[in-house]
Amino acid sequence: MLDTLSRVVIFFGFIAAGAVLARTGRLTYQGLDGLSAYFYWLGFPCWLAVSFSQLPHFDSSHAILFAGYAAAMITTAGIVLLVATLRKTPREQAATAGMSGFINNSAFLGIPIAFSLFGQSAREIGPLVVAVDFLLLFSLGCAAMAKSSGHTFKEALIRTAKNPTVIGALIGVGLLLFGQRFPAPIETALDLLGKSGPPVALVALGGMLGMMEWRNLASFDPLSGLAVAAKILLAPALVALTLYLLKADPTTFKICVFLAATPTAVSVFIQARIYQVWYEGAAKTVAQSTVFSLITLSVLALILTHT
Repeated sequence: MLDTLSRVVIFFGFIAAGAVLARTGRLTYQGLDGLSAYFYWLGFPCWLAVSFSQLPHFDSSHAILFAGYAAAMITTAGIVLLVATLRKTPREQAATAGMSGFINNSAFLGIPIAFSLFGQSAREIGPLVVAVDFLLLFSLGCAAMAKSSGHTFKEALIRTAKNPTVIGALIGVGLLLFGQRFPAPIETALDLLGKSGPPVALVALGGMLGMMEWRNLASFDPLSGLAVAAKILLAPALVALTLYLLKADPTTFKICVFLAATPTAVSVFIQARIYQVWYEGAAKTVAQSTVFSLITLSVLALILTHT
């Protein structure tokens, strides 16, 4: 629990910095857009390109397990979409809530904790789960968001293909498949840009939260509450059930379930901000799911490490 707490405290330190800057007028909406653009166009794509080019060797025997993991996460998003639609939620908000319910903070919060819990096994399997999260699931979420915001199916696919996050992931996977790496000086530069992305995104998130009414931020909102519950409760439950039925080995089962239980990734808020769709709700979902995950991840860690 202390390890989880220390990770979450670091996250909230960056978020708090952004909130203070916003509350004191040092960070405006224009500045917020600038921070979001930096993460969207440079920080996160560079991180993905470098990280994915260094992924561990993929064992084809695990393909069906990762497919099952992806199917469980997509089902989670589908349930959020269905419930939101039944509640007559505008489709662009429902799509963003669905994305908030199945895009994990596996890369920046889940992986470091998983390394400390599961050792070397997490270093081999964890990055592959992140690849599924941000190459497949993230692309689907962006396509759904584009489609729901009024684009045709073809336009949504084109817009998703032009998404720098998707492009960065594809470049990294392409290098991996061909057994190549970036030249050392370029990799160093891209790595520096990539590592700067998460703090920038968290400061932007804090800025958005700082501009919101505190009463609204702490209050219960049905749509963001649905996304939070789906992300930290429903998603890991469906992943656990799916991998159990597929007879996954214990190590893969534990790592996938743990990463599925991580809170909503801050990149969802950035995408919502770029698309100008339900971004305040996305910010609220990221913040609340991160707070609640302090408890849920700690409990899950105890269960998984003692079974």
